[in-house]
Amino acid sequence: MMAPELERVAAGSGGRYVVAKVNTEEHPLVSQRYQIRALPTLALFSSGREVARSEGARPGSQIQQFVDSHLR
Repeated sequence: MMAPELERVAAGSGGRYVVAKVNTEEHPLVSQRYQIRALPTLALFSSGREVARSEGARPGSQIQQFVDSHLR
């Protein structure tokens, strides 16, 4: 459900950041390591550290606002 929205955000990033999607069923250690409790979860990283997190589906415009407000 979120994949097309994430693709739109990634396409509009202009290379400023990387958008990655992780299937937590196929990679359960990732969900354990980052304590993913709800799906979907958006996590923003800067210099290898998590700087923000949001849970729940949202349209691309809201994802973009979320990213922009935390990665300047």
